[in-house]
Amino acid sequence: MNTTLITGADGHIGQALAHWLLENGDDQLLLYVKAECESERIAKDSRLGKLALDPRCRVIYGDLRKSDPFAQISRDRITHILHCAAVTNFGVDQETARAVNIEGTKKLADFATDCPRLQRLGFVSSLYAAGLRNGDIAEELFENSAAFANHYEWSKWEAEQILHQRSPLPWQIFRVATILCEDMSGVVVQQNVIHNTLRLLYYGLLSVIPGHADTRIYMTTTEFVVNAIGRLIYQADEHAMFNISNGGDDAMTLGAFADSIYTAFLRDARFAKQGILKPLFCEQNTFRTLVKGMSQFGGTMSQAILSVAPFAAQLYSDKNVRTCALTQALGGQLPPDTNLLIDTVSAHLIATRWGLKPVQERRES
Repeated sequence: MNTTLITGADGHIGQALAHWLLENGDDQLLLYVKAECESERIAKDSRLGKLALDPRCRVIYGDLRKSDPFAQISRDRITHILHCAAVTNFGVDQETARAVNIEGTKKLADFATDCPRLQRLGFVSSLYAAGLRNGDIAEELFENSAAFANHYEWSKWEAEQILHQRSPLPWQIFRVATILCEDMSGVVVQQNVIHNTLRLLYYGLLSVIPGHADTRIYMTTTEFVVNAIGRLIYQADEHAMFNISNGGDDAMTLGAFADSIYTAFLRDARFAKQGILKPLFCEQNTFRTLVKGMSQFGGTMSQAILSVAPFAAQLYSDKNVRTCALTQALGGQLPPDTNLLIDTVSAHLIATRWGLKPVQERRES
């Protein structure tokens, strides 16, 4: 009987992977979540929902910042590990990114080294561990560090280096593109920098967009990410890296994305009535000056600009993401065409007012 440990099991990808494993296999699951007190445990159990009650699941509470965060877990049982735990906020400070994303990965690797039955250790990384590199982003280790847009990207690059140095471990690294929605329905469960930016554009709070119109952006669905990781950890070779994303030839440019979103927004009577103009692209030095100036003031516009700032540098860095290893390992299965998702994602965000409008209210309106 396999036993899979999922760290960050209450996170978006962690939960989705747990559900996928329950539906597609017979593993026993150890769901590792951060909690330090009884109230936090109750809240995390509520967040896990049915997973916390499933007989094949056991919830384990801990904190990667502790000296021995996995002390209560029997190493003899573990056959697979999916390391999803991380602070994923682009605005994370360096100290927190180091403590959780880097040192936490070291502790996880130390724990995995002592698991005698371990078959695979899957690490959920980010496509933006590449930093501000331009050009080809291959499915291999980035040997030299690059400049990074934020501490989150840097910490993911450092964590990849840690695992690569642990050659006895049967690791795999999954570099995940930005998740746009759950599946082809366009439903959004967890919002990120893309959705926040779209909200600002819809309400006319962002008159300029940082970036170059021809910069490619990489987006995917939760469904594709989870299906890929679930299959790869059992079927693909160890010491492999996979860019879980659409490839460079199929990626949308930032300009095309902005055009498609604006066109989709215009189908909404409320947006069309306001006469909001499509935002202009802003050169990097100009945007930096704008951020510096806005940081001295409060208000909605200042908050809007500052919320985009931690990721903005990536929008000037054009990447040609390679996915040959991923496509081959998945037997030719291709990632979703995100061009087809713009209308459904936009419609969902508008209908739910970016998650602020209750489901019952939407049904009655």
